[in-house]
Amino acid sequence: MPHIFLQGRSGVGKSSLLREIFMPHIAVTRGFVVQRLTENGKKIGFRATSLENGFPPPTAEYAGQPGIFILRGEFFIHPLEEAVLRAERECRACKFVLLDEIGGVELRSSVFMESLERILSSGTPVAGVFKSRENLERASRTFGLERAYEGLHAELEARLRRGGELITVTEQDTCAVREQLKKFIMGVSLCQHSLRK
Repeated sequence: MPHIFLQGRSGVGKSSLLREIFMPHIAVTRGFVVQRLTENGKKIGFRATSLENGFPPPTAEYAGQPGIFILRGEFFIHPLEEAVLRAERECRACKFVLLDEIGGVELRSSVFMESLERILSSGTPVAGVFKSRENLERASRTFGLERAYEGLHAELEARLRRGGELITVTEQDTCAVREQLKKFIMGVSLCQHSLRK
């Protein structure tokens, strides 16, 4: 089965599009999404949260939740590794895997990247957000990441292009991207229906 990933600048609506399209299919979708954490109205971190209980709100007030991988400028890889390993365990028993997002600070984690490769090779359709080069550069400046991340990012980008679609989202083409996502869902449903016959 192919996969489809969205990339583009922060705030362009990538995650919102995925949420809109996959909401009717959430019962048969597994994976993780990133939730922004705030404190007194100020962004202080991010957490990876499972889709087992549906989509969480995009933003939540910080209260020591599990899955926090960025908090007040510090980065923790283990929660992202746990999130992708859980997605891998669940990927064969669901219709879709959603990964929102990949291609950032986890690129240097062999645990994360090996699990991601197994998910992409599992035969289960995968959709998600791929961190754009510009967004990676910003993260690199924030966390002082070495230049090796650029090469790893390029390798993952090439892998995603080989196995499916990597679509750049802009404000002008959100309607077209929405239609592409709908076709992806419909194509998977038709393919799975014909396999059952």
